[in-house]
Amino acid sequence: MLLKCLITFFVFSTTLYAQTGDMTFQTISDYESWGWDAVVMQNGIITLATVPAIGGRVMEYNLGSYRSVFVNSAYLGETYTPAQNGQWYNFGGFKTWPAPQSSWPGTWPPPPSLDYGAYSVIDSMQTADSIRVTVLSPIEKWIAPGIRFLRIATMFPGTSRLKMQETIYNTGSDSVSWSIWGVTQSIVHHPNESDYQNFWVYFPINPNSVFGSSGVAPQGPSTAWKGEIANGVYGVEFVPDNQKIYADPDRGWIAYADLADSQVFAKTFGVFDGAVYPDGGARVSVYVSGTNPLYLEVEIKGPLVSLAPGGGSYEFTENWWAAKAEGPVLDVDSVGVTVSKLSYDKSSQILRGRYGVFYNGTARAVFLDAQGRAITEGPTHSVSPLKEFQLEENISIPDSAQSVEIQVHDSSGVLLGNLETENVAQLSLVVNRKALASGYRLIPNYPNPFNGGTVIAFFCPVLTKGSLRIYDVMGREVGLLASGEFTAGEHRYSWNPENLASGVYILDVATDRVHLTQKMVYLR
Repeated sequence: MLLKCLITFFVFSTTLYAQTGDMTFQTISDYESWGWDAVVMQNGIITLATVPAIGGRVMEYNLGSYRSVFVNSAYLGETYTPAQNGQWYNFGGFKTWPAPQSSWPGTWPPPPSLDYGAYSVIDSMQTADSIRVTVLSPIEKWIAPGIRFLRIATMFPGTSRLKMQETIYNTGSDSVSWSIWGVTQSIVHHPNESDYQNFWVYFPINPNSVFGSSGVAPQGPSTAWKGEIANGVYGVEFVPDNQKIYADPDRGWIAYADLADSQVFAKTFGVFDGAVYPDGGARVSVYVSGTNPLYLEVEIKGPLVSLAPGGGSYEFTENWWAAKAEGPVLDVDSVGVTVSKLSYDKSSQILRGRYGVFYNGTARAVFLDAQGRAITEGPTHSVSPLKEFQLEENISIPDSAQSVEIQVHDSSGVLLGNLETENVAQLSLVVNRKALASGYRLIPNYPNPFNGGTVIAFFCPVLTKGSLRIYDVMGREVGLLASGEFTAGEHRYSWNPENLASGVYILDVATDRVHLTQKMVYLR
């Protein structure tokens, strides 16, 4: 009855084109020459294309012109009538399945009506501040009898945010338990290349994980599982391996990144402590395909819910985000991604950080006292999802400052949230006290962690002799940046490792007066 009322409430729009400010949606025949009609939503930052004829799949989620979603060219234009024939048609894109997979008869293929049946567009609506498209699946007959999905995709102006509300309905006569399982197939190499090392997935490690101290449960061994690449963050590098890894992050985010093009596509979702999750407690999983076509799957699962017969339902919401930023991804929240955490050099009074921002607007550093009152702030910076935000500014931190916030405001000046909040005492004070007293200092390499190259800077107050060398964690020298005399002043060097593995490396500055070291994290 609830579902019937919901469908009755929605009015199917026969309008093929609608516009709200910079936002538009339209139904386009043979979109992108794929051979399917697609409902296309745009706001000048992102594009979302939903193809109702093939399981309501989202086949495009672009940041500007950059594509993130894998589309299988072998199936372009194809459609199939759901049948209990054991076939799986791998179109690519984003789709919704019921979990756990272990409850499917035979465990494979997915429920055909939900996976590739023709979805109905039952609503396409514009309001003053959003546009949305709602699709409804057929009722599954075989693998998960009586189950159907309703999905509402909502886009907003001035942001890369896409709100994806997914509701599962039980139209059958018996009570059943299912989880909502959202699966996105993502691109893993550039055209005509095999640059798999540039494509990563990141998620938080739960310190109280049901999977033990690692926070993960690999389906099998793989060099794709890179482990803890930064404090509390797990990294998966694409490797063609036909393996899957499960995790139960305590913070609801997961991010896919192309390190070569500095693109990050993140998802945030609710975490329900005490709830039962499928697959031994997994809230996310990542699959790396092993044979052509090559792709990786970013998967999010809601809790297992008992659905009453005759219309019992449950809604689970993912928020999708995208931003220009050079990974690795260290954190994600509702305003942006952090790719290099705040640091402050007392000697130069330089505050640094790097972020991808999900909104058009402004950002600035604000220092607060113990009572949370703003006492000083840095300059205002324009920010956009289409450009990485590199914070590097000269600022004197007041003695009374207890914390610093990197605040983001929308284009109207409304505070949206903080990219990062840090206790001033916990900022990375990367200054050797002996060196500071003598005037020598090693400035933090930037970016760090890094993929590709990083810039290293060293300051000496007087003419001196010395060397700048790179060592691995075993103490083996892997690079010599400079040796000989250093004139007074700042010296900058670029280091772009070649044929070195991902990991921690030590920058060693040795002179006749001081000896300084600094850790650097390299991610291939």
